[in-house]
Amino acid sequence: MINQRLSFGEFTTAKVKRSWTKGSSMQMGFMDVIWTSYEKKKQTFNFQLSDAAGNISDVYCITKLQSQDLNFGSNPNNLFNIMTDLLKMGGYKSDNTFGVEIYRGKDEKPWQMFIDNISTQADPNNYTGFLALSPSEYYSITPVTKMEVNGKSGNTLLGSIGFEFKDAKGNAVAAVSTLDNGMVFLGKTTTEERFLLANACAALLLQEVID
Repeated sequence: MINQRLSFGEFTTAKVKRSWTKGSSMQMGFMDVIWTSYEKKKQTFNFQLSDAAGNISDVYCITKLQSQDLNFGSNPNNLFNIMTDLLKMGGYKSDNTFGVEIYRGKDEKPWQMFIDNISTQADPNNYTGFLALSPSEYYSITPVTKMEVNGKSGNTLLGSIGFEFKDAKGNAVAAVSTLDNGMVFLGKTTTEERFLLANACAALLLQEVID
């Protein structure tokens, strides 16, 4: 982080904007529904990410989401409800959830990411978050609790120290370490997929700095 910018590999953010306002370019999606509850709490931030191929995105984040704001009742078509059921996340009650929307095109439907910050630390071995566009296009996100030192791996006493992303087939495609200055690992895949995952990893790293 230099002057509120983040850079890793071929990816660079523009200046990170904390507490983004209603006048931003965001016009749809989950964040627009609950935005007013968090406008003045200084728990929001927005950034753009670009890569060497000329891709650019807009990413909107809200930290410390309350469980009541994520309670969409019995709406079967809501993506949050669908993914919660699909990944068997169980009863959802949290007062510290990280919500993200990633827009990679002007009129494109956003990818949504949700991470329960409490469960990732209190019960990391049994928690799964998600990054999803639809019930068939998604990544599961699991906390990482092991680290390797001098060629030997072992569990930490810190709860989660990062996150691993797996595609719908269960293949590991990316990981992010939140220790120290952070570190991002991206698998050998398409430029488009790398860019999407880089956005998600950047959001997680920025939450560690801002939260």
